[in-house]
Amino acid sequence: QRQMCIRDRNKMPVCIYQVPKSLSCVKPEAFSPQLIAIGPYNHFRPELYSMERLKISSAKRVLDHFNKHDLKQLVEQLHNTGPFIRACYHKYLDLKEDTLLYTMTLDGLFLLDFFHNYLDEKVSSSFMTGIEEQIRISSVKLTKDAIIRDMIMVENQIPTYMLLRILVLQSSKPIDSVQEYLGSMLLSFCEKHSPLKLTHTPTCSEAVTKHYHILDLMYHLVVSEHEKLETPTPESEGMCKPNSNCSNTPTRSSKSEGIVTFLNKVKGLLTWTLATLKRLKVTNIPLPQPVKRPLDAILNMPTTFQKFSSSETPPSETEAPAVVVTFPSVRELHSVGIHFQPSKGGITTIEFDEKKGIFYLPVLKLDVNSEVIMRNLVAHEALSKPDFLIFTRYTELMRGIIDTVEDVKLLKNEGILESSSSLSVEETEELFNGMSKSIGPT
Repeated sequence: QRQMCIRDRNKMPVCIYQVPKSLSCVKPEAFSPQLIAIGPYNHFRPELYSMERLKISSAKRVLDHFNKHDLKQLVEQLHNTGPFIRACYHKYLDLKEDTLLYTMTLDGLFLLDFFHNYLDEKVSSSFMTGIEEQIRISSVKLTKDAIIRDMIMVENQIPTYMLLRILVLQSSKPIDSVQEYLGSMLLSFCEKHSPLKLTHTPTCSEAVTKHYHILDLMYHLVVSEHEKLETPTPESEGMCKPNSNCSNTPTRSSKSEGIVTFLNKVKGLLTWTLATLKRLKVTNIPLPQPVKRPLDAILNMPTTFQKFSSSETPPSETEAPAVVVTFPSVRELHSVGIHFQPSKGGITTIEFDEKKGIFYLPVLKLDVNSEVIMRNLVAHEALSKPDFLIFTRYTELMRGIIDTVEDVKLLKNEGILESSSSLSVEETEELFNGMSKSIGPT
């Protein structure tokens, strides 16, 4: 109750949530840190205590770099950020003020030490090499990827403002220079690990001031180049800036426009496919067995989708069609003459050229971290923007057209899927089919 009162009084935004079981039950390890706890939600899990020694070492390195060696003094300087921290978390934080500040300061210093390696690619391995040589848990060598997966999880976020505040207190440089320094690190991290091409590149200052945390920054870089949100940050007394926008709730018009835009982009593909299949059936042309099997089901598809996709505005939730439209797979589409080509941008560049029969999809880079990153991007969108499910609809499209290993191979051959050598074709196929079990209907 005290935390809610603070949030209401200072008009702070909730930006860090706990993932509900409806999203995490299929693969809970994708949402619960396996190696390191960052922030108050998972800080006191005994199985993660081993990494506290690493965080302390990182904190000392950052403090020594700025020739300041007293962690207690830094915590005291952050005393007025307590109300802001509590307001950012959806769950009530049953922690004393000193405990909360020590936790956030230690984790913030660790993240600064980690993100610093992304300023220069040549330096990026030095910090992690030290970890691998010095620390082992259950005889398993720690890897950089394991920490990256934990860092990007919804529940393992801390406000970017805390990182900025720590740097401002430690550095003698003006705040503008500190924002550029921090923003450069965060943008480099997102560019390195984002599964999709970034739709736009904000300034380093905007990366710090307009986004709540690293997951929120990656989400907006991937999804939206039109949203202009001003992330509220407290003044010296823990209050919002006078002109800041403390609400991140999208308007109903943006929801409608997003749904209509997405449906219009895939409508042509479905219409073209249905027309082609009908002509093939009428002319009795022999079809491959993979096409014969689903053909009747596709041709008998109710007209609900056609009405839905052709309407200027989508129906309300109570009027939404009960029938789920099933996309033909990549293999099935390819067998009737549809070609796939990589688009030059992100999700917003998905298009179907009816005249040429070409389906344009953004390039998707996959590695051992991609599944966790994509699942947490979906969860972040569902929790923070339930009326703006752009990334969720993209994942639904991809898992709808990828059914088998053959589908993955076709998209890889066309340059739409790029996977590292550590990720097999079978694992790529399982990634998308597994995603479908943890995405609610939209």
